[in-house]
Parts: sequence; C-alpha cells; structure tokens
Amino acid sequence: MPTAPVAPPLTVRSFLLGADEDRAAAGLAAALHDQHTGTGLLPGPRGLTDAADRAVEARLGSVIAGFLDLDLIALVAGGWAKHTALRDAARRTRQYPGSEEVVALATHGITSAHHPAVDVLVDGAQVATVDVGLTVVFRITALVAAVRDARLIAVRAGDCAVEAKLSVRQIAVASREGRLDLPAELRLRSPVELLPPLYRGSTQTYLQAGALGGSRGSPGSG
Repeated sequence: MPTAPVAPPLTVRSFLLGADEDRAAAGLAAALHDQHTGTGLLPGPRGLTDAADRAVEARLGSVIAGFLDLDLIALVAGGWAKHTALRDAARRTRQYPGSEEVVALATHGITSAHHPAVDVLVDGAQVATVDVGLTVVFRITALVAAVRDARLIAVRAGDCAVEAKLSVRQIAVASREGRLDLPAELRLRSPVELLPPLYRGSTQTYLQAGALGGSRGSPGSG
C-alpha cells in the first residue's frame, strides 16, 4: 500500500496529529473522548459528569501532545547507534583517530518505544496515573553510513518507512504509516556517539587511542 511522505517538521507529533500544535492537542483530546479514556479518572461526583471528563481529556491531550515532540531523525539515529556493524566501525575508527569508514547496511528495522506517564491531581493530591505508550517503527533500505572517530557523521538511505502507534491507558488512540523522505545525503544535526566515552578512574575523559597503550574501553549500550 503506498504511503505518503512525512512533511516537516519531522516530529512524532506532526506525523501522527499534524503540524499545528493547537490542532494536534485538540484532535488528540477528541480521540481520547471518543475512546472514553478520561472516564473514571476523577473521584466522587466530579467523575460522574461529561464536562469533567472533557476537561481532563483536554488537559491530557495537551500534555501528551507535548510528549510527542520527538524528532524522527533523532529517533532513527539513536537506533543506528546500536547497530553492530556501525559499532564495529566505531571501534576501528577510535583506534585510528581521524580515520573514516563507509558502512553499507541491508534492509533493517529500528523500533523506538516510549512509556511516559501523566499524574492527575485534584486540589494538589494525586488521584490517578495515566500510562501512555508510544511505539515508532522504522524500516530502512539501502543505507550507507559514514563513521569517523567513533561517531556517525552522515547517512544515505534509499527509503525509510515509518509506523507510529499511540495508546493511552492501554487504549489505541492514534496510528499512522508513512514514509520518511530522507534527502539523498543526510547530514545529522550533530554527530551520533556510537560508543561510550573512554575513561580513566572516576573522572570521565575523552582520550586519544594512542594514549591507551593497548587498553580498551568497555562496550556499552550506546
């Protein structure tokens, strides 16, 4: 099934709900109401009125829309930072400062999962916690990445399909499939660290590989 490209700004919120921030929050509040997501959150008589539910849903819509202000490029770059082939290239370029490697990757997927929560307060007292679930899946083909000094500095990708799903209180409220229209060569906003910094003792310090005399930093999750 053909998918529409993602228009800038390239955030999860604009992808799922549209670029207009106020309309995104209002649309999310309407989706929450349609799914009765705010029902039962307020205690006592306050929780028995539709107006009270709508007030809670409007506020939840605004807060959750704020959570979704996540950069899609940053999410996919974070996934690349965990790829074995890129981390191997990072280790080699760290060993030889100033060196650069070009790494070609076959079709691969990246999943970025987030689980924030919103506390509901009445007169300063917490009465409920609303769990939020966000999953963004990228499927990328024909990726070529440039790695220098243990950092991902640029990528070229043929195609990047995106699927995002949002749930509130374990109820699905928004989902969309699309295509992240990457330029032929994507210069990252800032280099992505592929390895943890080398350190000596308790003070974390970046070191040139030649100063280590053959010692190695321990690998991390990236």
